[in-house]
Amino acid sequence: MAAAPRPVLVALGSEARALRLIQAGFRLAQERSVPWIAVHVELGGVDLAEDGEQAEVWLQEAQRLGAEIRIVQAPTLAQGLSEAVRSSRAQALLIGRSRDRWPWARVGHSTANELLRRGLDARIEVLDDRRGSPESDPARTGFGAMVGTLAVLAACTGVAWLVPREGNISLVLPVYLAAVTFIAHHWSQGLAVLASVMSALLYSFLLETPRFSQVDAHWPNLLFFLAMLFAAQAVVGLLHRLRQQAREVERREVHTASLYLLGRALGRGRTPEEVATTAAEHLRRVFKVEAHLLFPEGSSWRALPSPGPLLDLPPPEALLPRLDAGERLGDPLEPLPLGRAHCLSLLGTDRSEGVLLVQPRESSAPPPETWELLKAFAVQIALALERLRWLEEARKAQLENETERMRSTLLGAIGHDLRTPLAAIHGAAGSLLLPGDLPPATQRDLLTMIQDESERLAHLLGNLLDLTRLESGALQVQKEWQPLEEVVGSALGRLERRQGPLPVHVDLPESLPLVPLDAALMEQVLVNLLTNAQRHAPGNDIELRAWGEPGWVHLEVADRGPGIPAPFLDRIFDKFFRLPGAGEGGVGMGLAICRAIVLAHGGSVHAEHRPGGGSRFRVALPLDGTAPAPPEGSP
Repeated sequence: MAAAPRPVLVALGSEARALRLIQAGFRLAQERSVPWIAVHVELGGVDLAEDGEQAEVWLQEAQRLGAEIRIVQAPTLAQGLSEAVRSSRAQALLIGRSRDRWPWARVGHSTANELLRRGLDARIEVLDDRRGSPESDPARTGFGAMVGTLAVLAACTGVAWLVPREGNISLVLPVYLAAVTFIAHHWSQGLAVLASVMSALLYSFLLETPRFSQVDAHWPNLLFFLAMLFAAQAVVGLLHRLRQQAREVERREVHTASLYLLGRALGRGRTPEEVATTAAEHLRRVFKVEAHLLFPEGSSWRALPSPGPLLDLPPPEALLPRLDAGERLGDPLEPLPLGRAHCLSLLGTDRSEGVLLVQPRESSAPPPETWELLKAFAVQIALALERLRWLEEARKAQLENETERMRSTLLGAIGHDLRTPLAAIHGAAGSLLLPGDLPPATQRDLLTMIQDESERLAHLLGNLLDLTRLESGALQVQKEWQPLEEVVGSALGRLERRQGPLPVHVDLPESLPLVPLDAALMEQVLVNLLTNAQRHAPGNDIELRAWGEPGWVHLEVADRGPGIPAPFLDRIFDKFFRLPGAGEGGVGMGLAICRAIVLAHGGSVHAEHRPGGGSRFRVALPLDGTAPAPPEGSP
């Protein structure tokens, strides 16, 4: 038993570059023809909630591309990835550079080297992407942060107390500077200001102790100490602003990636239901809200996807004007609050496509910085709905044009062929009704004319009925295994009874296998092909031959007529199509019926030029299933 292929493992975080990791992992798995796994390592208590939610978005995108998703909890990233590699027996691990705030915690070199030191039986590949900005954690204040601040200051005071007795007070300053910088970076600016004041008080206390009582110029030292603390505070403040700006850049990058995913998913929607389901899923993942698309239907709304209990919404004639009022204020996408929910108009290029209803899962509304992204989502949804509306209108217009063309073609093609036999029947019947006795020979000729033209009408109407039933599926193909020679002989006999001896040369090898087919329908195909060849090549010999190939049987009807121009080799199988200058006879349904019957058998038919002049029509029929065994005693 062959061993299962070893998969490719892709480590995903919350950064927007995870989308590039997904695409790289997908391509690598396709190149190696192996499955792939997307894994996210949760570092207990370290990851932010919003990072975990964004990582879930990337995992679901990887799952859509065929990946198996896993979430591993571990104290360190290297340990979590090691466990994932060993448990999945991965042949390759694809990771990216981290954007952590600490240089020694960057993934790419440190984590890759740690994984290599662990001796994993997998190739470590690092996606080098230096375009990102470092992450930053939001400010954290509270009782725990306050206790931590006091603990840091107490530790610094203890270190300062260990300064040599000679009283070198300048050694105390770097200790408190490092403490204030750490507090500002790790917790918040407010706690750093408090730490600066407390550091100054502790510094002043140290100056008054006997250990440092010999220090000259207490006040200049204290002022210099305060100046250095506030300078450090200003530097940390600038760094904090840079971190905030970097996080804003990363947030916008994530939003751009979210818009890309939404646009690609909406592009695959073929119905408003699919668009609504896709939009609701993306809005729920990105904004943590319940979303529905509302379409006006008379005095009520039709909500997609089918919702649970919704708010009591105003009727369309009351709500839509309120949404359109935003256009007078300069922003047609301004959300309209309705209790806890908000409504956004889905404006297309020429009209509103509906309303987007957004209802937060929690009591609070989405934060203000997400509204612009929500509006961008609404624009994407409106464009998707507008695209579907235009496609539907184009389809209806094409159907109407095709219907009108078919109606005109049908009337033009059948009108003459119906009038001609009807006029002949009407004239013959009128002659028979004239007063006086007609010679028996004349009566017989007139009755024969009526019979022939009646058969012609019946044949024409029968073709119309057969074609309609074949295209609608009402006429079912009843396949049975039988010799092809019997079908060919039946078709030739039917034509000879109608027209007399035919100039047809038949070549059917004895080695032809049994063929699964509907005898009556395939006889009609042969009759139409032979009649078409006789009509366009009168007086010339017609060749009918067949041969077998593995899994197929081929039929060919060839003539030495004028041939078919190259541009019309495919069009001659269209309904009611006739070659230019074809003259009298036929309405362009015979070959269309042939194609419909052959396609119903699972085969194919085409026309081509015949070497030396003329045309040939080739039919291919599949040998589906297993032929029945010949009866005992048969040769």
